[in-house]
Amino acid sequence: MNILIIGAGEVGSHLARLLSRENHNITVVDQDPNRIALIEEQLDVLAIEGAGTSPSTLREAKIQDMDMIIAVTTVDEVNILACMIAKQFGVKTKIARVRNREFSSEQSFLDSSDLGIDLVIHPEHEATKEIVRLVRYPQVLEMITFCEQHIAIVGLKIKEESPMIGKQLMEIDVQHEKLPFRLVAISREGETIIPRGQDRILLGDDVYVSARTEHLNDVFRLAGHTVETSHRVMLYGATSIGRMVAAELEQFKDLQVKLVETDPQRGEEAAAELSETEVVIGEMSDIDLLGREGIIDMDIYAALSDDDEDNIVTSLLARHLDVPRTITLTSNAAYPPIIRTIGLEIAINPRLLTSNAILKFIRFGRIVSLRHMAAVNAEALEFQVSADSKVVGKEIRDIKFPAGSIVVAVEHERQGVIPVGDTKIYVGDRVVLFCTPDASRKAMKLFE
Repeated sequence: MNILIIGAGEVGSHLARLLSRENHNITVVDQDPNRIALIEEQLDVLAIEGAGTSPSTLREAKIQDMDMIIAVTTVDEVNILACMIAKQFGVKTKIARVRNREFSSEQSFLDSSDLGIDLVIHPEHEATKEIVRLVRYPQVLEMITFCEQHIAIVGLKIKEESPMIGKQLMEIDVQHEKLPFRLVAISREGETIIPRGQDRILLGDDVYVSARTEHLNDVFRLAGHTVETSHRVMLYGATSIGRMVAAELEQFKDLQVKLVETDPQRGEEAAAELSETEVVIGEMSDIDLLGREGIIDMDIYAALSDDDEDNIVTSLLARHLDVPRTITLTSNAAYPPIIRTIGLEIAINPRLLTSNAILKFIRFGRIVSLRHMAAVNAEALEFQVSADSKVVGKEIRDIKFPAGSIVVAVEHERQGVIPVGDTKIYVGDRVVLFCTPDASRKAMKLFE
């Protein structure tokens, strides 16, 4: 497939790296010569310096030969216009990243279908959905769903109360054979392990488990967590994401939400917009203010300001004050792994979420969706099984999946199951694999 990516920022370069692995012909356009030089140095793609809406630049990129355009610059209008131009050249699939909420509101005079845009991705919307899900499931570090949301992969920290500590996976499977789940990855001291039967679970491990959603509470208990919900939430930053998260959380009547904002004008705007959220004007670094606003009684603190470093520092402060859970927003894709190493739990990166949403829409090969995990060096791939696939008619135990991969779910006739050795794969099934990046390329060949 010929794919044109407009914008070589973190999202654009991340997409170029992933899509080029699948042997697509990738062309990247950006006005920044330094970004173009970096792309040329690191990736086997065609990189062109120029504006994404310039006729001469687009001709040089051979837009008329493109099957898809992905416009992910930081300027909404450029992304929209690039897709409109691509429509005139007959480009089949057009994807635009749009941050301005007015473009997606019901009052908007622009409709993506009228513009010929097939998918509009809103980074703030993606981040909001992720944060709200994490607030509703306070036990999890990360959560994704498959098979029409019947199967979930959840990241959990192993706590002292876990009966799995010190045991091999084969022992755990025998002792809990009535609970259909699969432990698919272990994150330990910065290393990602795709475990086998002899691997042991240690206190402090971050484990990734697949299970049916109705069994998640049992999985939480197995990791040593109590089954609980959040009741008191403090948000920092009346940013676009901060206000959207607050508005979404207002729908849950069991939640008390407090939003702290340093800028008086932005705080007043948030107070006028939100009806059930208490808005406080002040600095998060002000210990007296935090004491008055009851931070020590909070169940969750989410740092959602526009300043990455400020979010990290205030999250560390909240952890120091024994807030059970922190969520830290960061725009720098390099920060999420670092955040975990300094004692913070969850990092949300809107750009990574944007990439995941775009990849889910792109159905290349037999991959239905692809999700890169934020906290471990692994990805979850969902395959549609075709008649000529090498796995058709075989049981899981007889398929030679590459090292570094594990089957976490199979959907047969719209029923999602956690597979065992004798689970057979049929044409039309959906199979979810959890893989390291090196293993994913080899795994794809089984489903070609």
